[in-house]
Amino acid sequence: MFGPLPALHRFVLVLAALVVCVGIGFWLGVMPEIPLNLRVGLLAGAAAGIAAAFALVHDFHQGHVRTVRVRRRTH
Repeated sequence: MFGPLPALHRFVLVLAALVVCVGIGFWLGVMPEIPLNLRVGLLAGAAAGIAAAFALVHDFHQGHVRTVRVRRRTH
């Protein structure tokens, strides 16, 4: 989604996605209105974080090669 990033930026983005998703999973696990175990919430958050991190840093257009025609004008 963000294209080719330097390694440090990719690491920070992956770490942020994992922290946010695990935090949401923790929050869902401790809410009494939602019948969800804390461990299940953390695992679901970690799985969602891994999927989100993959979607954020993976370059989905890497395999698509476009050919560009260049017209050269001769004077």
